[in-house]
Amino acid sequence: MKNKGFIGLVVMTILTLFVSISFSAYHHMDENDSDQFISVYPSKEHTKLDSCALCHSGGQYEKKPGVYITMGSCQWCHYKYGYNGLGNIVDTLNAYGKDYLMKGRNANAVKEIASLDSDNDGFSNIDEINALRYPGDENDNPDKIVAPFRVYSKADLQRLPQHTQFMLMNTHRSGDFYAEYTGVPLQDLLADAGILDTATGITVYAPDGWSTYHPLEAVEDPSLYHVNGVYQQATYYYDPGAVWCDYNSPKCSLFQNGSLIPVSGGLKSLLAMQRDGVALTPGLLTDENKLDGSGPYRIVLPQKDPCAPDQSATSDNQNVVWPFNDSWDHNAGFCTRSVTIIKVEPLPEGTTDINFMEAGWNYIENEKIIIYGAIEGVTGNLSGKLCRFENDTKKPFSGVSVTIAETGQTATSGDDGIFHLENVPVGTVTISMHHENHLLLMMDEINIAENQTTVLPACTFPEHKNLWDVNNDNKVSLIDIVHWFKILAGLPSD
Repeated sequence: MKNKGFIGLVVMTILTLFVSISFSAYHHMDENDSDQFISVYPSKEHTKLDSCALCHSGGQYEKKPGVYITMGSCQWCHYKYGYNGLGNIVDTLNAYGKDYLMKGRNANAVKEIASLDSDNDGFSNIDEINALRYPGDENDNPDKIVAPFRVYSKADLQRLPQHTQFMLMNTHRSGDFYAEYTGVPLQDLLADAGILDTATGITVYAPDGWSTYHPLEAVEDPSLYHVNGVYQQATYYYDPGAVWCDYNSPKCSLFQNGSLIPVSGGLKSLLAMQRDGVALTPGLLTDENKLDGSGPYRIVLPQKDPCAPDQSATSDNQNVVWPFNDSWDHNAGFCTRSVTIIKVEPLPEGTTDINFMEAGWNYIENEKIIIYGAIEGVTGNLSGKLCRFENDTKKPFSGVSVTIAETGQTATSGDDGIFHLENVPVGTVTISMHHENHLLLMMDEINIAENQTTVLPACTFPEHKNLWDVNNDNKVSLIDIVHWFKILAGLPSD
């Protein structure tokens, strides 16, 4: 039974690998810079360095006098460079990206700048790359360890206290709507993750790079929606002329204009999983490199200053019951869709960001969310034994690098084929196995328990260096895959 279960795990792992390859770096505007980098450093494929953030940085702009908006690298690039590519790309680059551009923006350029210290943090680019640290970010270097993190599956989230609230989502430009959301209060989720007393707020990320900051406690700034506590009770606003507002939620039938909306336990900041009793539609990337969908999880924040659903800011018809009012509370724009990562600020001293690729598209596929930063560092261990066939003889497989994708922690199998990783953060993690820069295998759903050692089932690899070498034409047939699964699981391959 164990072998059959392991085959199932491997099948799902490899199928996931096939499906998710398209998410390895967006290739915006037909760029191939990630390919140039990976051609020089193939073992860094599917790591945090295999993304736009390798060369691009974030930034901020002044929205209005004294009010500054901070953006992550993806948002900043779209703001400065635009979706149409008419802006100045140099304005979006970090120090490493600028060196790469100056040297010719090709594979040779990647090699030429390896010995430089682009971000002037005392470490060469190659040393930082080998340590899975950004060579263009002075705050990320090999001296730092990855911050503590926890990975939550949908089942994990469903075990936590659930909260349901009916509320208005008021937008600036698109349609407003009333909806009933169900999910886990963010305050409860952070408490379960072991939030530290030093924490001050969270930054949430969507897989398209969109990020929004939320302080833990309420502040006067109307653009900052807090995590802890209860928001003001809201009033239900209805007018038949407000055609821009969607009143199709079943709960709308229970109220009339001017009614107070009762919510048991009060309005809270949520990690929502359902809207009107239906699971949120998972996010996906459109052909225009824009995020569509809002699930499987969305940050949902009530209005700090409850108001009516006003007309869209882009509408030419403002002669309506509730014309657009820029000073009104447009909470929907701060409710991050398809959130995959929650960073608890500030990171503990001596730590750096986790290793995530493209802000977590793989979490969308697997209905997971990761929380990291100022939380308790609860850990366990991971070990296993690797073998391979040599001339039909099963032997220990030495020299295989086994890497925790989320942290970059790596161990190498010894002469006996055994590897061991200590102090791996508790939760479900993804691991990759490389030999001589060839990807052998990626496995997810590896559960790390507190103060325990998770032992992987024995892995036996075929003589081929990797799955893609099964056929000389780089194609893999279903028969080949089944054959490979059986060998890997140590079963007769027929």
